[in-house]
Amino acid sequence: MSAKPEESKQPKFYLKNISLLQIILCGIYACARPFIPTKGNRIALTSYPDCADNAYAIFQVMMRSPHADEFEFIWLVKDMAIAEQRLRKDYPHLNPGNVRIILKNSPRGIFAFMRSRYALFTHGFYRFAHAGFHQTIVNLWHGMPLKKIGMQLEHRYLLEPAFAHYSIATSDFFADVIAESLRVPRARTLVTGLPRNEWLVASDSEHAAVSEGRAHMVVWLPTYRTCEADGYILRDSTGGAEDLSETNLAELDRKLDGADLLLVLKLHPIDQRNRREWPDYNNIRVMKDADFRARGLNIYKLLAGANALITDFSSIAIDYLAVNKPIGVFAPDRGTYTRGFVAGSMERLEAVCDRLDSIDELAAYICKLPPKRSPSKALSDLHRQDLRTPSRDILRAVGLDELAP
Repeated sequence: MSAKPEESKQPKFYLKNISLLQIILCGIYACARPFIPTKGNRIALTSYPDCADNAYAIFQVMMRSPHADEFEFIWLVKDMAIAEQRLRKDYPHLNPGNVRIILKNSPRGIFAFMRSRYALFTHGFYRFAHAGFHQTIVNLWHGMPLKKIGMQLEHRYLLEPAFAHYSIATSDFFADVIAESLRVPRARTLVTGLPRNEWLVASDSEHAAVSEGRAHMVVWLPTYRTCEADGYILRDSTGGAEDLSETNLAELDRKLDGADLLLVLKLHPIDQRNRREWPDYNNIRVMKDADFRARGLNIYKLLAGANALITDFSSIAIDYLAVNKPIGVFAPDRGTYTRGFVAGSMERLEAVCDRLDSIDELAAYICKLPPKRSPSKALSDLHRQDLRTPSRDILRAVGLDELAP
């Protein structure tokens, strides 16, 4: 039985020891880095979860290139079985000489990373890798931040941003935020859009079937308030009330009767609510992250067939602006949210979305969906409307022209 997670109240000496160890490892890595040559055609990728998000989206674009066989792709992963299952599903005839899967936290994984000329990640490679000799390292991140991240966080010395030469954004506003928060030069924070957003127009029959034949489908994606990370329970809210409760969902379910609509509520991967058992509802399907991934579903392809999005402080709201469909922001507990927001982010979002403050308002919004929005300057402040080919533009900017369509 695994040990019970502790509350996130690490003593100061723990933080100091972590910092000292990281300084030592960074020094060792920096000294070794110049003596390990890279292979010009090797590209390392990593993401959380494995083989997902922006890293997997740009990988799929690279694999479609007629020059893909000239490159070696290394996926550095936490779970070999899950990664192989994902890759085999999408690429049943995968050439092991072209695409390899290696455990990220292993000597072999570290060496493979150091031998890669290009490295692309969503959540970082190694905390001690703070030098980039002979490499081009690209932080694809995992969404434009409404919540504080990186250097804006109170405990930034523990959650120090991963080293990268480049990062990406969806607008000039977010490019400034990303550059400052993730410590990437503003000139190399590329306003390209996110590769995963290319899936927002990639609807297919597998994801359409999730709607169960209803006339409309709305996807609800709340971010977490409490999560478990590295054995500690981390809380972003002091609120005592549970807005996402069985009582509230039962009430909402009743209000959706007769609407010929399915509300798909998919939980965040690290949300502790994934551990709960949820009842069955008539018009709502609660999908825990493990169940969602076991079905091989992709949240962006699901959204491609949705009529609207409901969320709160999740960066997916920024992604969904690209398709101009309705977005409802449901966050009654905003006053007890302690993590903090990027200055100006929520104000800009609510200028182009619809704020919902109660179950009654949420139900009414879902039952009578507003029309698509017309592009506007306020919307472009968060997501420029001309960013149609993120993967291609990123690959060309970082020197991988051969793999850009």
